[in-house]
Amino acid sequence: MEKAEGGRTAMGVDNDATQSARVAGHDAAGAARDVSRIEALHEKAEAALKELGPDHPGTLDARAEWARALGEEGRVAEAATAFGELVDQYAQLLGAQHPDTLLARHNQAFCLGVSGNAVTAEALARNVAADYVQLLGEDDPETLNARAAWARWIGEGGDAGAAARILRPVVDSCTDVLGPVHADTLTNRHQHAHWIGRSGDAAEAARLMTDIAGEREQVLGAEARDTLLARHDQAVWTGEAGDQVRARDLLRSLVTDAVRALGAGHPDTLVMRHNLAHWTGESGDPGTARALLESLGADCTRILGNDHADTENARRALDWWTWGPKAGAKPQAGAKSQAA
Repeated sequence: MEKAEGGRTAMGVDNDATQSARVAGHDAAGAARDVSRIEALHEKAEAALKELGPDHPGTLDARAEWARALGEEGRVAEAATAFGELVDQYAQLLGAQHPDTLLARHNQAFCLGVSGNAVTAEALARNVAADYVQLLGEDDPETLNARAAWARWIGEGGDAGAAARILRPVVDSCTDVLGPVHADTLTNRHQHAHWIGRSGDAAEAARLMTDIAGEREQVLGAEARDTLLARHDQAVWTGEAGDQVRARDLLRSLVTDAVRALGAGHPDTLVMRHNLAHWTGESGDPGTARALLESLGADCTRILGNDHADTENARRALDWWTWGPKAGAKPQAGAKSQAA
């Protein structure tokens, strides 16, 4: 996450683009820690309310910290409501274009979008981006991130081509202002490649993602999470562009590194393992795809629970490669991966 004024953070800045390797869930111990963190921050906000009053900046900041924790731990609908209330109070106290108000508006849009309301998120993010332009100028890093967030919700709302077009000048400005391998530049380049792929040009997305993965590896190392996610998306778009064998080989190497760096049951690793099974099958080896999916399904059930969407996806994929038309599959062009 990008650091904002006063040490507060904007949600969704780091790796917004890596939607292909979406987070699948938390382990039980992690969930317990998450609840404890949220409760502690809520108590802190309540204490500030009693001590400072409802309209004091310190109270609002404490409530913003609690709202952000809700969003980070997956309770995005609650977080969106909390940020919406904060937007009104920050605006009354500090003005609609104050940095703290803009940050709350950004986070409200992000949480609404993640909760499934991309249309409202896009409208809010568009206004936030316009206010950042007016306040800081088009090329300020805060503005560039706001413009990138707006592009994301345009894409999530169904217009991938427009998202890619809006991100092109953002990428250019980031490259000029921050440099080609700055963290924000790489994130926005990743987003741009993602939406190019989603708009139908898988080959160009694969080419761009190959460059991004290589540069992330040079800057961060081969097993850093951002590098692993870029390598994952490189593999997926390579497969979507028609080279199933190359996609399988990239994912096989990636999963080995992800298991070592993150663990076999990490949510990102589970998604990568699913796509390894998918492209293994598409490359002409349904038997190995079935074996990989059986292992994946058992781990998803153990880690995420029997009713989790990713567990169900693994079961459905296993059925597809066992009983469905893919059971005796030969390599096929244009195959679709589970996470692309």
